[in-house]
Amino acid sequence: MVTPVEPEIDRALDHPDPREAVERVKDVVQRRLLAVYPSAKIVRTTFFNHTYVPDLLMTWKSGSRAAERRVYLRASSDPVLLANDVMLLEREQQPLVVPLGQVGEGPAWTRLDNIAGERQTLVLDPFGLGALPSHSATRSPVALASDAIVEGGRGIMGQDQVEQFLASVDLGVGAAREGREAPTRAALTTLGRRTTPGVAHRLSSFMAAMWQGSGRSMTDFPGEVPLRSSLDATSLSLLLSSEEIGDEDFWRRIQPLVDIKPLLDSGITSTENLQHLMRSAVGAWKAHVCMVVEGRSAGTGAGGSWRWMVDRGRLALQGPDFIAYIAGSRKDLEFPEEHEVPLLAEVRERANRHGITLTSIRMMTPNRSIGYDSPGEDVTNDPQLDGISAALGQEEGVVEALAMTPGGYALRCNFSTQTAGPPGARALLVYADLLGTALRLLRPFGEENAAVLRDLLGGGPVPSAQWSQPPLPEA
Repeated sequence: MVTPVEPEIDRALDHPDPREAVERVKDVVQRRLLAVYPSAKIVRTTFFNHTYVPDLLMTWKSGSRAAERRVYLRASSDPVLLANDVMLLEREQQPLVVPLGQVGEGPAWTRLDNIAGERQTLVLDPFGLGALPSHSATRSPVALASDAIVEGGRGIMGQDQVEQFLASVDLGVGAAREGREAPTRAALTTLGRRTTPGVAHRLSSFMAAMWQGSGRSMTDFPGEVPLRSSLDATSLSLLLSSEEIGDEDFWRRIQPLVDIKPLLDSGITSTENLQHLMRSAVGAWKAHVCMVVEGRSAGTGAGGSWRWMVDRGRLALQGPDFIAYIAGSRKDLEFPEEHEVPLLAEVRERANRHGITLTSIRMMTPNRSIGYDSPGEDVTNDPQLDGISAALGQEEGVVEALAMTPGGYALRCNFSTQTAGPPGARALLVYADLLGTALRLLRPFGEENAAVLRDLLGGGPVPSAQWSQPPLPEA
């Protein structure tokens, strides 16, 4: 749907006060840009139609870095004059020039298109500005293509050019998802011609990920294969914020391209595609520690309230009444709060219910601390524990237990701090083992929530080597 912009500009220019007319024109352009790209901030300057000083400064976050584009309004839409203006602007700034009328066609238009393209400058006339779709919560390929125009479009774009670009990228992303070469190649060619190198590379990486997810070999990808072995934060953000892809095979193929750091830097909080990615990642990604924080979940019932999310730069699994944070180091998490510890009988019941082997249990009473362990053997149902419990009046609380994960590795679970991690400062466990064992032991799960947890953590392949101890530096 095209939003008429030129009539609004004409009405603004009809104001009898020239200064007020300029402000109204800026208001029209600013409102339209923000309708298309609402995450940006736009600051007005006091200048208009100036050779070097922009009328508007547009800034936004691109992954973890700040990006900007200077917007120059031009009273003339003569392609010859516009070409002269474009050659005076700094190409490194990737300017956005908005003439206040439709740019005339002919040889001068072609010359301006070539100059603007070479100078990394976008000349976006009112009809092209109106053809950009307003922002929507659904990050469709068309929405991604529209963002690419705002962030790094180049050359002249009127209504026809904008619509052709959006259609080409939309078709190309769908084709890459299905492994079809011709439309994918056409879209990559359009991106290379109509966007700056950085934006073109980002969307090409996104399409390459789609291609790999389709099952096609990257040697058949009809474009330059990205040199990175994994997606960067911006490309990953495009993938995870795009329309939902429910194909589990797709995410199993994509998972090797994704690392935890780009995910934490991507700006993604919680999307449907993140849920699909994590079903594959839980059996491959590794961490050292998890920490359970109570009362932060917005959900109230089982099942629907469970979601993976990135919260304040940390990966977390949201449950019905808690959030479990997971990290590669203890220093990456907040300092834990102290909690009331469960009784021995309750811990033993949880271990038996979920089939968890306990090789060590540390208990406490108001004035005693007791340790009970048998390295390598399950002590959960030892009759001696019954005697200890009876002697202590069944008031002993469990502070810590050493549990065995399904992969056969030790996991120290602290009930007081609601934290868990393998022994050894640099030891790592796959997410499925770390979270699966810790949550079942630290939380009083019923059958429904236990089933949901099994489903969440059972979506990815579990490698044979689930635990790793990086080599210590030589002395």
